[in-house]
Amino acid sequence: MDKGNKMTKDLVITGNQISSIISKAGDIKDLTFKTIDEKALTEIESFMPVVNRKVKAFNKQNSQTTSSLMSLNMVDTTPYRVLRQILAQVEKKRGALKETLYKLERKKLLYTELNNKEELLPLEELKMKKIQCDVIDSQGHIESALKELGGLKRRYFEILKNKDIPEDWDEQDFEGEEIKHHITSIFRNALRDRMQGSHNMGTLEYMHQFGINGVTAYAFVDDYLRQVRESISNGNAPSIDTEYEFFDKMYDIFKDEHKKAMDRLGLDNITFSDFLMKDHD
Repeated sequence: MDKGNKMTKDLVITGNQISSIISKAGDIKDLTFKTIDEKALTEIESFMPVVNRKVKAFNKQNSQTTSSLMSLNMVDTTPYRVLRQILAQVEKKRGALKETLYKLERKKLLYTELNNKEELLPLEELKMKKIQCDVIDSQGHIESALKELGGLKRRYFEILKNKDIPEDWDEQDFEGEEIKHHITSIFRNALRDRMQGSHNMGTLEYMHQFGINGVTAYAFVDDYLRQVRESISNGNAPSIDTEYEFFDKMYDIFKDEHKKAMDRLGLDNITFSDFLMKDHD
């Protein structure tokens, strides 16, 4: 045997030895279950129709309750912000659904191509079975995405109706509510800061960007907290409405302060109307 053949043989032997060390592939006993028997498999199999049915009720990312009272409530400072959030979610889900359907159609084409062959290799048969499983499993995900889109659509039109927003609202309408959004967000953040007994540098910067004196703003927050705590001490239980009223009051007080920040920056207008999308006069 020449040197080259001997080296090849040594490598093969070493390869088999290494394989036995790093995996269980060489132990035929590991190809069988240790605990699960035929009876257990039958019991688990009988549960699968229940799973297949019930999982359709919650295999989407969020429940409708979560989407309505948590996802949307994160941006509840103005109805236009909520509408934008709904549209962003719809766009994201639509994009994901498009990719899912595209991949599914590619798999169906491959399945047809394989199915038309006179003879299949074992790997090709396995691939066809995998495609069948993928197509069936994808139906639940597709339906869930469509359910979420349907729910978001109804939320969108509920807000339009209940907030008296025209269906042809546009970018100019959205920009008209942005000062209120930011002032409300500023005081919501400040309230959270003071609940922790702090002054947050990010919140102070936010105040300054909209021309609001930080010391004055936090004084209003402290006074609001004092009133609420006194009310609680007197046996009352102020509701979330007190916060909403506080935010509205802060907007009324500070709604024109951003003009001072604009003046300091040398700006004449906060937006340019001719560069905003308008769907109505």
